[in-house]
Amino acid sequence: MRLEQKLQRWVDAGLIRADQSEAILGFEEHKKTPYLYYSFLILGASVIGIGVIAIVAANWEDISDFFKLGFALSLLVSTAAVAFWKRENSNLSTVIIVLYSILVLGMIGLVSQIYNLEGKYYQAAALWCVLNALFLWATDSKTFLHLWIVGFQIFVTGWIWEQEHPVTTSYWNEYFYFSAVVFFIVWQMAERFSWESRKGSLFQWTMLFLVAGSCYRGFFEGRPYEVLIEQGWLSSEYRFPWWNVGLRLAILIPVIYFLFRNTSVTATQRKSLTFSFFFLFLSYFPLPFQYVMADTFRAHVWNYFLALIPSLLFIFFWLGIASAFRSHKRIFDLSVAIIGVRFLFYYFDVFGTLTYTGFGLIFSGLLIIGVTVSYLRLKGKMRTLLGEKE
Repeated sequence: MRLEQKLQRWVDAGLIRADQSEAILGFEEHKKTPYLYYSFLILGASVIGIGVIAIVAANWEDISDFFKLGFALSLLVSTAAVAFWKRENSNLSTVIIVLYSILVLGMIGLVSQIYNLEGKYYQAAALWCVLNALFLWATDSKTFLHLWIVGFQIFVTGWIWEQEHPVTTSYWNEYFYFSAVVFFIVWQMAERFSWESRKGSLFQWTMLFLVAGSCYRGFFEGRPYEVLIEQGWLSSEYRFPWWNVGLRLAILIPVIYFLFRNTSVTATQRKSLTFSFFFLFLSYFPLPFQYVMADTFRAHVWNYFLALIPSLLFIFFWLGIASAFRSHKRIFDLSVAIIGVRFLFYYFDVFGTLTYTGFGLIFSGLLIIGVTVSYLRLKGKMRTLLGEKE
């Protein structure tokens, strides 16, 4: 719904006066960013850049290495000068800074090509992040912040993919766990030190990695990654990963510190988030139980119970998130939706044979609709149950 329509509805309902509606509309119109204007500017700059690349590519072999490097360096310096000159215009400055960061990546590729360095793509991403890190402090650009985080993720995930270690799964466990916790810490730092221009963007990345980190273990099927060897004398080589567990526990100390230091976090939120991260830690904790290799009914039941533990911890984690953000409609609905999807997996895992028949599909569809309608009707009571006072 457009802002004008919303304001008119509020005026008709008597919530605001007509002059207040006009004042709000005028303020928002003045505040609007001319995205279409800057989109065409970016499009024009991109077309010019493609044209330059086409000319250079057509005559690449005839251009000396000295001229290539000199021209690239001159282009970087001139772009930086224009960014400094237009620093008062935040939108145009953002466009130029993003262009500069892309040119830095091109410069890295050019140097690698001229000197035959044969580097990996994730190494180029790491160098790009280092060379552009100062822009994180020098500018409040949300676009560049997102771009830098994406570049850093390319570096980390690329490094993990390139490892030749026989147990690469453990690297992914550390990646998802530490990404979720570290982004939460950085977001809490933004709240603590009033980084107003970065709080929203960091919160988005925090929620993204909380979803990814919890789902990576909560939707895990089969035996956990710690059980690497099924049988035989090689199983004696397994060692409990004390170092990994210690690091996972230590990284939670800053989480607790900022939760109790931030005045914007209520006591109920502290309690809920503390329990949530405790369950996240447990979901990544190496199971102290052993899978049974026997092909018996009791062995299957025992192994299935062990496979359920991470998913149960996943549900407890998101119940804590829902309790902490019960006043935040979108996050609360997201938390409940994720829990609902997890229960759907339970249902189809246990009663999956029902979907083999038409009546089973009808029953499953009616069950899903019934649960959804019940949630919509009981959402207010659920928030009250999770601690919200109405």
